[in-house]
Amino acid sequence: MTTNWPEILRHYPEITGIHPAADLFPMVDAAEFAELCADIKERGLHQPITVYKDGTLLDGRNRLLACYQTHQEVVLDRYEGTDPVQFSLSANLHRRHLNAGQRACVALKVLALLKPAAKERQREAVIESNKARAVDPVSADLRSMDSSSTPQAKAAEHRKSTADAAKATGASTRAVEQAARVEKMAPDLLPQVQAGTMALDKAHREAQQRERQVAASRPQPEMPKVDEKQAITLLDHKGNEYAYPKPKGQSTFNQQKGTEIGWAMWSWNPVTGCNHGCTYCYARAIAESRDMAKYYPAGFTPLFHHERLDAPANTTVPARAVNEPAHGRVFVCSMADLFGAWVPQEWIDQVVASTVANPQWEYLYLTKFPQRYDRLQLPASGWIGASVDEQHRAEPTLAAMRKVSGVKVKWLSLEPLLAPITFSSLEGIDWIVIGAQSANPGQNEAFAPPFEWVADLVSIARRDGCKVWLKTNLLGEVGPQWPGMQMIQEVPL
Repeated sequence: MTTNWPEILRHYPEITGIHPAADLFPMVDAAEFAELCADIKERGLHQPITVYKDGTLLDGRNRLLACYQTHQEVVLDRYEGTDPVQFSLSANLHRRHLNAGQRACVALKVLALLKPAAKERQREAVIESNKARAVDPVSADLRSMDSSSTPQAKAAEHRKSTADAAKATGASTRAVEQAARVEKMAPDLLPQVQAGTMALDKAHREAQQRERQVAASRPQPEMPKVDEKQAITLLDHKGNEYAYPKPKGQSTFNQQKGTEIGWAMWSWNPVTGCNHGCTYCYARAIAESRDMAKYYPAGFTPLFHHERLDAPANTTVPARAVNEPAHGRVFVCSMADLFGAWVPQEWIDQVVASTVANPQWEYLYLTKFPQRYDRLQLPASGWIGASVDEQHRAEPTLAAMRKVSGVKVKWLSLEPLLAPITFSSLEGIDWIVIGAQSANPGQNEAFAPPFEWVADLVSIARRDGCKVWLKTNLLGEVGPQWPGMQMIQEVPL
């Protein structure tokens, strides 16, 4: 049931609006509301409707609506306290018969209302830290970034706020975290959990399944074993220092398991972060997630991991690569654009030198700045690629790629294909990869290109002798009864 509150409140000028704390709890269902209307019509309103000191309705939406529909007089009470959220919780929790999932959903809303207070705590921590720096200039020189603003500190603050919200609503922290995952990965199911028509556990399982499907279409980021009691110093592209947990043992490649990146079974990220600002970027979503804060102390700010440069020498090519070549290929900087305009040349030189010195591996590069390839001695075993996500990039990219020589494969990534793209010729390009846009909750919606866009590109590739790989996210929903068509998934060797 949709309620036109502006129209209703027009009849009650003493009520200036609906306070956010009043929306912590769902409206009662139709049967319960009908009983409320019948009771108020017969006996009148016995429990006053509470407004906050600013005039907004704080408690009593259902009662106000029932009075409006039954044409009964409204009785108001005023809350003059300073904690409207706690008042709403106290007024409703004891009289609502909420299940665990519904309490967790209430806690999610409380968490949103607590965010300003959490930000204020962070601001005060920064002020205190700055005072300490003024007293201790040596400390200020050693730390270029305040610890209270790091991803780790933000994650710790979020955990505290989550625990506070759970405690305030009588929910478990685990249930609140599950509800948060449902809100992120399966927002269409959250209203059912709030209404009590779907169990939180069931909605959470569906959210996990959707999360796995999204993850399967993306390279998996490194999560190396680290010693959190020791730290090394990493530099960003501007020379700022960041503390990073010291890795245990030698640096090696990251093996990809259960992903759709079937042409390369390893990834390696000696550089992380990117300044492109693409709305569809999966890597940014991963790097800025709370779960990855430990591994991305700068968030998605470009960062150089010098400690990972020896990974090509430290990782042995598996024997199965003889028959399954993908096991001998590594995706270089799946969490960055190594050749972005902001990347220092010395970073690029060190990464490329490591690949040239270890030709036993095949290296996949991908960038939106293929013009920087021209200045480099690229590895002979390299798969040198460029991204084309808009038509205006097509011809400049082809011109830059024509200057690349002495490598194993030249390829183009057309993922996500968000608009029709055409090429005058794909001659000299060995391979194209075409994919849809996966959903990044809170960032962008899923998008699958029309068949004609894909078919036109496949036709050009066929004409010019270029191999094609169609990612399965182009298909949309498939299942045992709807298996989908067989996708073209060629490799150029």
